[in-house]
Amino acid sequence: MKMKAFILILFAGGLLLNACQKDVDIFVPDPGQLNGPDTSWQNTVTASMPVSVLKTNLSQEPVYLDSITVNANIASVITPFGIQVNFPPNCCATTAGQPVTGKVQVEIMAIKKKGDMIRLNKPSTWNDSMLVTAGQIFIQLKKDGQVLQLAPGVRINIRYIDLPINPQMNFFIGDETNAQHFNWLPTPTPSLDTIVMGSQSYEIYTKQQRWISLATLFDVNITTPKVKVTVDLVPYFTNANTTAFTVFKDVRSVVAMKADLSTRKFITGKLPVGKQVTVVVISKQGNDFYLGYESAVTQIPASNALQHVRVVPIKKSLPEILAYLSTL
Repeated sequence: MKMKAFILILFAGGLLLNACQKDVDIFVPDPGQLNGPDTSWQNTVTASMPVSVLKTNLSQEPVYLDSITVNANIASVITPFGIQVNFPPNCCATTAGQPVTGKVQVEIMAIKKKGDMIRLNKPSTWNDSMLVTAGQIFIQLKKDGQVLQLAPGVRINIRYIDLPINPQMNFFIGDETNAQHFNWLPTPTPSLDTIVMGSQSYEIYTKQQRWISLATLFDVNITTPKVKVTVDLVPYFTNANTTAFTVFKDVRSVVAMKADLSTRKFITGKLPVGKQVTVVVISKQGNDFYLGYESAVTQIPASNALQHVRVVPIKKSLPEILAYLSTL
């Protein structure tokens, strides 16, 4: 009897183990995960696509907040990151042109690090021309949550420390009309947006709000050899879930790699040859983030075609990606 009972127990255990094994073979993806890699490229990138969500995840930057009292006196804001903004008397108006008085909120950001240009999607380019920047500055005025404008004839004064001073710097304004491709443009009003070069700081006079930049073309000599750089990725890194940049090592310049739908590649504009760069790729696949980067020296291939840089992104946490960007 004992032997029969033992055999029955072994038989029942075998059935139970087999049932458990069948359950293990059933794959159920975690919530939010892709059932398979998506290799499709999109003509239009919408706000709901992973790459748009990724850019929002990366750009979470605390804005420096302060306030001024708008009246007949000059008001000043001094930030902890080396920017002083002076506001003339009675400087504010509503979007309808009505004068504003009393307390006004001031929002300020400043970008000096190349990793922050990636994080906030503010590459240093004018169309396809590479810019070297002395910094990118954001200033906006609000009252009761409503955006204000500067009163007619008013310019604010910005004192900005960034050493060494480069006398070749020019005034650029941010073109935010394309949500996917931020661009810098020379100011359309150079007589109103001016730069005074000091010994240790720039002094800016402007009527602009939001994004402005002090920058210069990297290379004004059109005869200098140049090359376009493309990044080689596995097929499921697409413009719907991935963003890519080329970062220059010895100058403060970051070039966005735009999606080319015909080749399904991320490609730069023409870049100067002989420069040390790092190609950075960041992606969001389901609930996971990926980071890849590869160093290279820009050079014209023997085929006189694109320069290819192979990058293999690996899964990283968002804090790990932000930590890497802070080193650039």
